[in-house]
Amino acid sequence: MSDAISGALLLVGLLFFSISYLWLRGRQERPDESWLPRELAGGQLAFAEKRFESRRHGLVARLDRAYRAGDQLHLVELKTRAYLAAHVSDVIELSVQRLVLEAATGEPVSSIAHVAVQLPDRSGLRTIRVELFDEHQVMAMRQRLLQLRDGKGATPLPAPRRRACEKCGHRTVCQRTYGDRE
Repeated sequence: MSDAISGALLLVGLLFFSISYLWLRGRQERPDESWLPRELAGGQLAFAEKRFESRRHGLVARLDRAYRAGDQLHLVELKTRAYLAAHVSDVIELSVQRLVLEAATGEPVSSIAHVAVQLPDRSGLRTIRVELFDEHQVMAMRQRLLQLRDGKGATPLPAPRRRACEKCGHRTVCQRTYGDRE
């Protein structure tokens, strides 16, 4: 067999393999994202479980999901809870993610995000739409946190709900000030 025929057969074989691979890859089952809100349903998953850093803001964030829909990114925070709710702490977390992601990628990130809650008695996720804090508000919260860590500023008050205090990173400070909330 001549070198030209061997080369042509090799090229045809590689082309067949490449087309088969792409066809099979395209047929792979896509993850079920039927729980996504309407405005993200046609979006493309841009980032999942990824850490970003903004030196300009002095912030680091690990986001659960970011979808590219329209001309911007949209954040989704995944939670497992016994009840369907979005907390202020979720909004703060997503707001920080927004600032950090915009700084790291240069892409605009929507000021609306979603908290997707997995309830124990149901299959699938349910989403709650939340409006995020702006840059000024996030940076003010960051400044307040740094002041508290340095022992400056007004003494923080315990949360109205005891369960919120149980997971707080500043619980030891409150315990010294207010005693144990048992």
